[in-house]
Amino acid sequence: MNQPLCRTLALAAMVALLGAGLATQAQASARSGRVHKETVPEFSGGLIVRIKSDAVLDERLIARARALAARHNVSLAQLRRLARGGHLMQLDKVLPHSVLRQLADEIAMLDERIDYVEPDVVMVPMGLSNDKHVGEQWNLTEAAGGIDLAGAWAMSRGAGVVVAVVDSGVRPHVDLMPNLLPGYDFVSKRAVARDGDGRDPQAWDEGNWSTAGQCSTAHGDPDDSSWHGTHIAGTIAAVSNNGIGVTGIAPKAKVLPVRVSGRCGAYTSDIIDGMVWAAGLPVQGVPTNPHPARVINLSLGSVNSCSKAFQAAIDAVRAVGTVVVAAAGNSDIDVSRISPAGCRGVIAVAASTREGAKAYYSNFGRHITVAAPGGDMVQAAGNGILSTYNSGTRRPATDVLAYMQGTSMAAPHVAAVAALMLSVNPRLEPDRVQSLLKGSARPIPPAQCRGGCGGGLVDAAAAVAAAAVAP
Repeated sequence: MNQPLCRTLALAAMVALLGAGLATQAQASARSGRVHKETVPEFSGGLIVRIKSDAVLDERLIARARALAARHNVSLAQLRRLARGGHLMQLDKVLPHSVLRQLADEIAMLDERIDYVEPDVVMVPMGLSNDKHVGEQWNLTEAAGGIDLAGAWAMSRGAGVVVAVVDSGVRPHVDLMPNLLPGYDFVSKRAVARDGDGRDPQAWDEGNWSTAGQCSTAHGDPDDSSWHGTHIAGTIAAVSNNGIGVTGIAPKAKVLPVRVSGRCGAYTSDIIDGMVWAAGLPVQGVPTNPHPARVINLSLGSVNSCSKAFQAAIDAVRAVGTVVVAAAGNSDIDVSRISPAGCRGVIAVAASTREGAKAYYSNFGRHITVAAPGGDMVQAAGNGILSTYNSGTRRPATDVLAYMQGTSMAAPHVAAVAALMLSVNPRLEPDRVQSLLKGSARPIPPAQCRGGCGGGLVDAAAAVAAAAVAP
């Protein structure tokens, strides 16, 4: 059976949603000197043109400026006069800052009457959100190992995009519930599902705990419930700016919970049906999904090469424009030996640390697309990924937050960034999303990623900017 790709043995003590028990961790973070740095994105969609002595911007000069813009494959229109002088010229699409700066310099040289030409720079709030524990989400903003979410948010927050979490289901967490769509439970065996029936339209996580020796004779230890899908869903789309909890990377996106995993893991057959249903394709005996997902997150897998059945399902969902993101696995081996991350057309995600290097446990190889924060909690719990969780060791209990680590935690970072990209450019096809993610990533030095981490550490701001101008 396929297992969640996370490290639950290193799970830190859970954090109460409203902040109890966080003081020591927050103080340790402050002493470490790490700063959450906001980054202004280098993109814009306009120019501010000032004529000396506040003279009139005449039609002849406007026509010459438009001719220059056409050389950059954009059109330029006069929008309005600014309050303190100058004129706003609007482009028909956003340009990278370097290209826009070049165009501004070219226009400034057209006539000696022009005082200056400047990009209409985008500015972002100097704080990511007011969520109570956003300061512990180093994975979003820190310079070394973060994904530059502040820069990405100036362009997109994922509105209009559905991300399917094909996993253990979710809990109706207070910091997640407003962004949850009605999902479906594809766990076909009652003993695995623990909800008293087979497949049904209720995707709540009922707990995947097991007793000693219940799942495998080789694995004799009992396991508590991991609430795996809830943690992943929070990384993708926990509600932002509600004054509690954490923020998701794409807080305006919607999460479609697809339950395929229960006690001891998930059967490939259930995962295949869940994936196909998530993409809006028909599955026998199940109502058609009314909210087709543009992105599917698979934070599960097994040490097996990609099966023909799994590859056929991936090909089917990609054919209708759905992006498939999968965790690379935690065995420190080549990802080509892992399914589904080793399948063709999948965005395979390795895990990185707070310092921006490959995590010790993460798989690697030439099939990796990018790495993303997965955490390393060996030295400190706060070096893991904080997200939504449940306090129950077996059955569901109360809403909390918790740190976890693993490629399971890395994959939803990339799934959420893909949602941000598709929100600004819905026409992007899966191959294009993959190439833009890889091409915009921050390179990881080979010494810090033995075996290969694809394009490097995912850069949300760069990826969304690239998506916005991609044809």
